[in-house]
Amino acid sequence: MIRILFAGLLLVCCNAAFADDIDNLQALTQTQFRGLSEDLGAVLTFKQLEPATPEGMTGFNLGIGLSGTHVEHTDAWNIATRSSDVSTVPMARIRLTKGLPGGVDVGGYYSAAPNSNVKAYGGELRYAILKGGVLEPALGLRATYNRLTGVDHLDFSTRSLDLSISKGFGPFTPYAGIGRIWTSSDPDASLGLHSESFGNNEAFVGFRVSLVVLTFSLEASRVGGNTTYAAGLGVGF
Repeated sequence: MIRILFAGLLLVCCNAAFADDIDNLQALTQTQFRGLSEDLGAVLTFKQLEPATPEGMTGFNLGIGLSGTHVEHTDAWNIATRSSDVSTVPMARIRLTKGLPGGVDVGGYYSAAPNSNVKAYGGELRYAILKGGVLEPALGLRATYNRLTGVDHLDFSTRSLDLSISKGFGPFTPYAGIGRIWTSSDPDASLGLHSESFGNNEAFVGFRVSLVVLTFSLEASRVGGNTTYAAGLGVGF
């Protein structure tokens, strides 16, 4: 079932305004490479798509997701992909989150942009400072790591740390958070470009609806000058 739904999301992605490989980095100026790197950080960063509530020692959630990031530096994308109309980069993801003792959760994901060499994987570690209750909100601290694959001659990764809060109202749980993302973009020396390392603030807001074992989430986030909208569907206990 998960495979079928994930394939459906990929099919939807294929109709989005992005279907090109990043294979022309050598044509970028250093300023354009910096802009592309800033946008990639927003595209690839690990979307939360979950409240701050911990899964619990026996809990888990297996899900699929789709995000679309409006990129700020379209000129750099058009050059790097030999295209003329890149404005939004869609990503389809499959992810797994597992609860551990002590309010700790771990998770991982794999994602890909349709018809493109842009792919990534990553992991997260979350700790529930407050687990939440009838009157008390949940408060969570999360660290993530993400790595780009598929793009030749570019070593690209992000790290992030964020704090989120959520409060359930029956099956409906809104959440919000703020954080910081650190990006490392290291091109091969043959490209004639220099490495870029920088940090950007992140803010996100979303909600989850839980129906027995099914969950559905919607989220909007802002990283630097890039806005991302994401949706997720999961099965969990």
